[in-house]
Amino acid sequence: MTNENTEHVKTYSYKEINIAMDSMRVMFDIVRLVDAEECREVSVSAEGELCFGKECYAVWNADHRCANCTSFQACHTHSKKTRVEYFNGKTFQIQSVPIILTLKDESPYCCNLELISFSDDAVEAAYHEEKTKWETSGYLSTHDTLTGILNWDGFCKGARNLISNNPEKKHLVISADVDNFRLVNTLFGNSKGNEVLIGIAKILEEMSGSTGVAGRCGGVNFALCIDEQDDLEKWLSELSSKVAELIYSPSFTLTMHFGIFDVENQNLPISIMYDRSYMALESIKTDESVFYAYFTDELLEKAVHEQKIINEFKSNLKSGQFIIYLQPQVTKEGVIEGAECLVRWCLPSGDILPPMEFIEILEQVGLIGSLDEYVWDLAAYQLSKWKGTEFDNLYLSVNVSPKDFYYLDIAEIFPSLCKKYDISPSKLHIEITETAIADEMSGNMATMEKLQANGFTVEIDDFGKGSSSLGLLKDLKADVLKIDMRFIQRCSDDDRSNVILESVIDMAKKLHMEVISEGIETKDQLNNLSELGCDVFQGFYFSRPIPVAAFEQYAKQRL
Repeated sequence: MTNENTEHVKTYSYKEINIAMDSMRVMFDIVRLVDAEECREVSVSAEGELCFGKECYAVWNADHRCANCTSFQACHTHSKKTRVEYFNGKTFQIQSVPIILTLKDESPYCCNLELISFSDDAVEAAYHEEKTKWETSGYLSTHDTLTGILNWDGFCKGARNLISNNPEKKHLVISADVDNFRLVNTLFGNSKGNEVLIGIAKILEEMSGSTGVAGRCGGVNFALCIDEQDDLEKWLSELSSKVAELIYSPSFTLTMHFGIFDVENQNLPISIMYDRSYMALESIKTDESVFYAYFTDELLEKAVHEQKIINEFKSNLKSGQFIIYLQPQVTKEGVIEGAECLVRWCLPSGDILPPMEFIEILEQVGLIGSLDEYVWDLAAYQLSKWKGTEFDNLYLSVNVSPKDFYYLDIAEIFPSLCKKYDISPSKLHIEITETAIADEMSGNMATMEKLQANGFTVEIDDFGKGSSSLGLLKDLKADVLKIDMRFIQRCSDDDRSNVILESVIDMAKKLHMEVISEGIETKDQLNNLSELGCDVFQGFYFSRPIPVAAFEQYAKQRL
């Protein structure tokens, strides 16, 4: 079988193929792999090695290739072929499906998957009655090859038939998702992960019963279409308990979240019903207190709003609707050292949208890099405008999102901005969060060290919010530590808070780091942190984030 024009041919890894074939043996009498070019059976060992068997035609007790060999035809047309063979009193219905195996060394191997069903002469009449259904069943086009349940196409067809054929009944479309499933593969291995997916599929089929439809939409996403339940919470809880039993481990528990769409308009496409159920699921994925949620009109309005932001983002960015606000960073004497740049969305109506209205949405769809790069450019441009003015000694700090490390060449962008606007790297401070470094420690840290070597000041932002704070300080030689006052303010014991603050500030000083406290709202906080050794302060006590022009007026009085 050649590799040309095989874009639409399904690919399996050497680990997946045997699991897929085992699930298919429930439906077919013989499931095998055939090398059609060499006309011989082939298998794949657990170690990913090819094992060749006897000549294919020997199965039919012949001495040469079958004249109408469907595997040979499928091999050269890259499409499924079917045929009927009669042998030893049995009728064989054969489907030959071209596939590509990815072997252990990542090399592709083209062969055919043969799915064979047979009947003897006593049931020949019944066979011919079912022949058309066999030939057109398209098992692989409607079923998930790993788990054996319906795939997305099969689910959509099954759900549509269920709803259309029972218009008098109320139905639910449910999306189901396994939390932190990647940990299953990490902790127990990929084979166990596949075993769990197969187990979940079996549970979903059993729970949905003969009147329901269950399918796998891809990855760890499953879909159900069932009759309305008298006690849905109890039903979902029972389903979740059965799934949890698939892994016995004191360190990990399989948990699921469910999104539910109550089908009122039966004419809606199944894809829209599922999407709406998934919106409900997404709304609670980070909430451990609930495990299911219904789709509501409010969720639809939110989805429409989010999609509008996404669709119009690039044109709004180009038209200059995104601007920077500056929040002063000052000494205890009130002298301005610089400011943090914070983005705002200025609508044509004049209304200003805060970051909470759009940042998370842009992060989810991979657009945050474009916005951040735009903000960095605005900050660099502003610094260039201040050259030779009373603001010449001020710096501006800009934020780097964790996802920026994936989408952007940060080590190249910041030096390019300084060159473009002829500004000193020391004036453009770079704020990173603990998460940004911890997600990809070695690579991201190397990027920060390269920027520091080029003269940029690196600040660790929101120190105390993450769980890797001390380890990060040990490994990353940052220049500035920004303490997030909110994690201290949650402590009701002022003495304990002071002990923590004093220890953090003292540690930072010994590491030769400047300390900035953000979130300062009262004079008492300012005095207390000043006594503990904090260098620079930021917060509403001094100023909220304000437009550039307002900041300049504010700064003139404090330089």
